[in-house]
Amino acid sequence: MTALVYGSGAVGGYFGAKLVLAGEDVVFVARGANLAALQTRGLRLEGMTRAALPVVRAVADPRDAGCCDLVLVCVKSYDTDAAAAALRPAVGRETLVLSLQNGIENEALLAAGLALPPLLGALCHIGAEMIAPGVVAHGSGGRIVFGEPDGRVSPRASGLAARLARAGIDHHLSRHIDVLLWDKLAWNAAFNACTTITRRTVGALLADADGRALVRAAMAEAVEVARASGVALDPARVEPEIARSAAELGALRTSMLQDLDRGRRLEYDALNGAVVRAAARAGVAAPIHELLARILSLMQPA
Repeated sequence: MTALVYGSGAVGGYFGAKLVLAGEDVVFVARGANLAALQTRGLRLEGMTRAALPVVRAVADPRDAGCCDLVLVCVKSYDTDAAAAALRPAVGRETLVLSLQNGIENEALLAAGLALPPLLGALCHIGAEMIAPGVVAHGSGGRIVFGEPDGRVSPRASGLAARLARAGIDHHLSRHIDVLLWDKLAWNAAFNACTTITRRTVGALLADADGRALVRAAMAEAVEVARASGVALDPARVEPEIARSAAELGALRTSMLQDLDRGRRLEYDALNGAVVRAAARAGVAAPIHELLARILSLMQPA
């Protein structure tokens, strides 16, 4: 059985490396300097998890991997449509496609683009950064959470749980993945936007009273939109999450802040834009996230 990692940056590099270390046949899809590094020097993990994989399979085109049984989609959400088109040669009817991307809309886009039934919902909690081609610094976390949209414990979900367990990947099979996806979106949309606009780490943002108030308001608004959309996300989650973030993630540079620093496209539409679109469907307002999205659109690198 072959696992394909589509998007071999920080997230894909970390989880792909864990699968390789467990003896899995893994193909990494990458491009540019990262592809060259993977093909010539392999993959290295530093930080909390240290591992050197001097030889890994890395390709530029998924068709070179053949049909795979597991695909981890780890590209930015704005590349999801392109990912679905590129992945068609590597995906069969029995392929398990798992999105480890930001946002709540990727599973539907991938299922439509690949002509598959509804995918498992999934998210990951990890603090990682690609510090050089082929080198991933693991700072925190490393957990995959997933589940069926209807809450069933299906054979494919149970099989994935067993596979992740064999690879030593922290994971949780949830019966309420819709709630957890929105829970992460509330954090991501608030923290990614606010750290990027202020150019601060999570800790520096929360150490400022105004920064903490802005994050609190943005998270609370996302929770309100989730509840208006029929997702039972508890508003009481906001304050403990802010406290946890201050205590555990102070040094974290969010992925959007990393992208800004590197002159890359910002992922705000999959985060703040998703909150705004969900609010419109539910007939409620999301002025904070609409404003954050507008500011970030003006910060988009040329």
